[in-house]
Amino acid sequence: MMLLQLTDIANIIRQLFSPLKDFLLAVVPPGWLMSLPSLTLVAFAFIALIVGLKYNPLGISFIGVLLAIVEMVTLSPSDPAIVNLIGTGGVSFGQFVRDPMADFFIYIVLIVGFLVLMSSTLYGGDKGPYNFLLLISFAGALWVVMATDLVALFLSWEVMSTPTYVLVALGPGREAIDGATKYFVMGLLASMLMLFGIAIVFGVTGTTNIVEVASAVQNIWTTFGTNPNAAYTILLAVVLFVVSFGFKVGIFPGWQWVPDAYASADGSVTAYLAGGSKKTGVGALMRLLVIGFIAAQTQWTFLIVAVAILTMIIGNVLALAQRDIMRMLAYSSIAMMGYLFIGIASATNPAINLEAYTIGVGAALFHAFAHALMKSAAFILVWALSIKLAKRVTYDDLAGLNKRSPLAAGLLAILMLSLAGMPLTVGFWSKLMLFLSAVTAGMWWLAIIGLLNSVFSLGYYLRVLRYTYMVKAPDESHISLPTIPLAAVVVCVIAIIGLFLFPWVVWDYAWAAVPVP
Repeated sequence: MMLLQLTDIANIIRQLFSPLKDFLLAVVPPGWLMSLPSLTLVAFAFIALIVGLKYNPLGISFIGVLLAIVEMVTLSPSDPAIVNLIGTGGVSFGQFVRDPMADFFIYIVLIVGFLVLMSSTLYGGDKGPYNFLLLISFAGALWVVMATDLVALFLSWEVMSTPTYVLVALGPGREAIDGATKYFVMGLLASMLMLFGIAIVFGVTGTTNIVEVASAVQNIWTTFGTNPNAAYTILLAVVLFVVSFGFKVGIFPGWQWVPDAYASADGSVTAYLAGGSKKTGVGALMRLLVIGFIAAQTQWTFLIVAVAILTMIIGNVLALAQRDIMRMLAYSSIAMMGYLFIGIASATNPAINLEAYTIGVGAALFHAFAHALMKSAAFILVWALSIKLAKRVTYDDLAGLNKRSPLAAGLLAILMLSLAGMPLTVGFWSKLMLFLSAVTAGMWWLAIIGLLNSVFSLGYYLRVLRYTYMVKAPDESHISLPTIPLAAVVVCVIAIIGLFLFPWVVWDYAWAAVPVP
């Protein structure tokens, strides 16, 4: 019922903006149509840079993101008028695609991007270069999840990630330079490993198109007995891709830059890194694994399982040792990515177990959406507190927050409970579906490890609630948080509670976005 309502809303938007669609179909080259949201963000990035020379350009950035969302809804790749122009599949430039999985991650990026712009009213949003870098990174993120070619994926990733190195360095403290340097160095290493993996795949298969790679890998596995060297070389490429994306999305073994970059950057950029750019990395890696290398699934599953377990353990153990709330949330973000990889590990070859494949990929997609909301809101709220208190927020600063700012305390409590996976929040369904996917794939022991890690995480999530509600504040003066960032957090918290009551609103879309084998 709710899904139909969302579809009806989308149809209303399409009817409302049908003149815009007709205009775009008439003037935009067919090969550019499906990349128009990204191109719009690039155009508005330059406009914001110019306007920022004299005026506050944040309004321009808001318009750019809203227009990109309208274009996403209006220019549907299933629209008969668009299919007549570009054919089925929504191929653009020959190396990008608008399929359901790409659209799912694109909406995550655009939603997080809008929330980040709301938070940017706290710091940096009035500067042209800041808005320029954000919008260019948003555009690159959209291309990353649309890429169906390894070279296009690499170039799109650099478009997305390069501005974030600078954005982290623009943080308010001197330590932002240190965090950005670590992030930059690890990013370079990841890029090198990714290029090495692309070269290996091209050398073995003769192509960089992911669908064609999938066909070649299937043939290699079929003739494994006569040509084992090619199979082993492909497995080396898979390891390189997992490690390179591990550096980029902050999982084992490339998590080391995350706490320093997250804690030293301004909170709006941190919210984007945790809620937006990480999800694009997950989307790209999922496309590689469940489409390009699905024939080798029985071999790469062990690697993904090891990554998931080590990432969960490292993130949770180190989060428990933190006093700085931003660093605690950074390590928590590492652990949350470990949970997500349970879903990827559970995505068995659809030819062997279609149900486990569908539930595993769907659970990972659902968790990506839920995590984007939870983590973006948490970082924005803590950043707003940090700006108001003019210092880095620690547990001691949360003492008596329920008296000093009841609304902020309530929002923070709900966010912590959702991150912990407690009932009445979307985090409960998110983790439950991931654990269910592992059980469906026959890896009940992986579900138990994930559950134990989730229980362990209560040690630092509930500590936030203890300080907020049970520890008396030395100073009980009222804290008034800025309206616009607080509104962004309120919207996220409403969505978090609403999705507990109606999880199928997103789950149905996540299920529909699972790539058809």
